[in-house]
Amino acid sequence: MNLDPITNEVVRNRMREVAAVMAHALYHTGYSPILRESQDGAAGLTDINGHGVAVGGGVPFHCFLYSTSIAGILERYPLHTMREGDAFLSNDPYKVANSHVPDTVVAAPVFHRDRIIGFAITMAHKADVGGLVPGSSGAAAREIFHDGLLIPPVRYWTRDGVASEVEALVCNNSRVPEEIAGDIRGQVGATLLGTTKLRELCDEYGVDTVTAVMGQLIESTADRFRRELAAWPDGAAGAEGRLDHDGVDKTSPVVIRVRATKTGDRLQIDFTGTSIQARGPVNALQVTAQAASLIAAVAVIDPTMPINWGVRQAVDFVMPPGTLVTPKFPATINNYFPTVHLVYNCVLTALGKLNPKRATAPSGLGSGAMAIGYTRDRTGKPAVQYELMKLALGASQHHDGVTIGGPMHIFTPGTPIEILESEYPVTVKTFGLSLDSAGAGRRRGGVGYVREYEVLDNCILTVRCTNYREGSWGVLGGSAPRRSQATFLPRDADKLLLDCLDTQQMRPGDRVRFEQSGGGGYGPPHERSVAEVVDDVRSGYVSLKEARDIYGVYLTAEGDRLSCDEVATHAARSGAKA
Repeated sequence: MNLDPITNEVVRNRMREVAAVMAHALYHTGYSPILRESQDGAAGLTDINGHGVAVGGGVPFHCFLYSTSIAGILERYPLHTMREGDAFLSNDPYKVANSHVPDTVVAAPVFHRDRIIGFAITMAHKADVGGLVPGSSGAAAREIFHDGLLIPPVRYWTRDGVASEVEALVCNNSRVPEEIAGDIRGQVGATLLGTTKLRELCDEYGVDTVTAVMGQLIESTADRFRRELAAWPDGAAGAEGRLDHDGVDKTSPVVIRVRATKTGDRLQIDFTGTSIQARGPVNALQVTAQAASLIAAVAVIDPTMPINWGVRQAVDFVMPPGTLVTPKFPATINNYFPTVHLVYNCVLTALGKLNPKRATAPSGLGSGAMAIGYTRDRTGKPAVQYELMKLALGASQHHDGVTIGGPMHIFTPGTPIEILESEYPVTVKTFGLSLDSAGAGRRRGGVGYVREYEVLDNCILTVRCTNYREGSWGVLGGSAPRRSQATFLPRDADKLLLDCLDTQQMRPGDRVRFEQSGGGGYGPPHERSVAEVVDDVRSGYVSLKEARDIYGVYLTAEGDRLSCDEVATHAARSGAKA
């Protein structure tokens, strides 16, 4: 179908608007802070094949999971069995490709008259779906059944409302039943809103026009990706990163290894050499690892391009079975995010080697989440405080890294202190930037932070991170940032450095302190201007010692003033260049 460019562009932007409206509704109807505050989820539209055409919300890589999610639903509910007003629910990663069990999929067919033209879909994290520990994702998990209640694709909503028997089963298996019911109902509402808005768009512009634009949007993104890639020199480059351990054998790191090969207008990403499937919870589904790789490719090749299925059409993958990123059922995958975050950084680094002008240093490592399960919150009900662990982003050719950002999930904010302290029996004792945490370089990595909590009631803490021993790196002469760490500070005992996968009982007055990594540096530190180093010291990002030892800038503090020994600085920097 030939469309005039104005209609094409208007309909494209209207579909993106629909996805954004869905995401807005998702976050503003969520009950749990992990959804309404941290916005750990996304909403979008797909074509009839489940290929994502528009995505809105904080987790853009979800768009590349939609196809498998819709395929899993259709396997049980073929198109001819679906009715207008239906919404389908699942959280089984091996059936609908949600990244881990707490991520719940809700999808609904979009009818125009009697014809299904696509799907509206949301994917959002739930605070607790059962499992070994509050928050569901336990450090001791050894199979998917330890990760919580597995819901196959089920018809959760019809024109008559909720399927009460299904909702009862879900709520009965959660430590926070009211929250999970509210979150899922809000998710259904956001999804059905998408079906209504897309149907109205078809009424306004014609169903054939809308479906044609869906196809053209995917194809134009694929063409744009390939054109940008074609301008790069052909070649191959690799990168490798390590996780501390697999959660079982804590003496041995596990490896993510990627090799990126660019030939003409196609990109191949090869995971040969990646460690075998883990016994512990650090595995990641194949489609999730692919999604992280695609987001990294977009970040390097053209971060302004739309996120849709067109990106997937331009990239080939080599992924041997039975590895950390191609696990076989029933492998646990609850701590998938640090793994795919490392995948993202390895792909970012490999592509930066292929085209150094586009190189970007990796973000800090130590990503993941922490969860604290309380017997009662401020209202007297059981509660789970679930927080995403933020880090800092790496530097690039023209910019320092972003401070306190979500790698890959750049749009998912942290939970505000005011929300935490008003809803849970906890006090945030410290929250501030961490001195000397950033990777040094001509462009400095983003600065890490310190956050310390004191609990006011008995509770269970689960730390679900990684890379407390194996750190991040810099690029093109930039320095690695300081590693993350977590410290348990009991009220009446000695402090204890926590493992990246750990569970601890906490009593009133106990504290836990997280020191999160900064981002990697870009370029040799001695090439950073003296004025920028002075500003970093004045801002509390860099100490006088690091300014001298790493950047070669000799500063003296005299009250509130900083003075520079220009002779010593020139000598130190000349020696570094030599």
